[in-house]
Amino acid sequence: MNRNEYMAALRRALSVLPEEERASALRYYEEYFDDAGPENEQEVISDLGAPEKVAEQILADYRELTAVPRQNAGGTAEKNKRGRRGVPSWLLVVLVLLAIPVGVPLLGGLAIGAAGTVFGILVAAAAAVFAFVVVIPLGLLIAGIALCGFSFALWGTPASAVVTLGCGLALFALGVLATLLMIKLCTLLVPPLVRGLVAVIRWFIEKLRGRTRSNGGGMQ
Repeated sequence: MNRNEYMAALRRALSVLPEEERASALRYYEEYFDDAGPENEQEVISDLGAPEKVAEQILADYRELTAVPRQNAGGTAEKNKRGRRGVPSWLLVVLVLLAIPVGVPLLGGLAIGAAGTVFGILVAAAAAVFAFVVVIPLGLLIAGIALCGFSFALWGTPASAVVTLGCGLALFALGVLATLLMIKLCTLLVPPLVRGLVAVIRWFIEKLRGRTRSNGGGMQ
């Protein structure tokens, strides 16, 4: 059996199908032969099996697709249809309305807690920056100036005065260096920290908006 004989036998076996369905099925197998190529014609026929068997499967599939479920005397089909409808929409609305008194305070508490956490982080960061940028350099500068001033009261003992003056100048110089270093560190670290905090706050706001949209979509 060659391709033409196979397709003719398949066409005869599918004669009970509507014209459109039969043409669609035959076109599928024609393309199947085309894709395999003439040199693989016998291999395709062997893989497909007898045309009567192929037609039998096509007809079974067609009957299954076009079968209409019949309702029995007890109305089983209608009951199954009703059972598949799921939860009524009015019941969903009632459940959502009942959940609002619980959900709104909960979301409000989460929002307040998150805002308090962010505020605490900001305060702690500001305190740390203030301590390193202002307190330490300013303390060194003040200590240096105080020692330099105190050295003038020790000129009765020149050695002590010179040592005190040297310590004061050294502390003053350390204060200046610390001030310059902190300014440099601030220019390097503060912008990334601010951007990071802004990103965290923006992420949290987007999460809240997403939850709000989800809750709003559930009510529709």
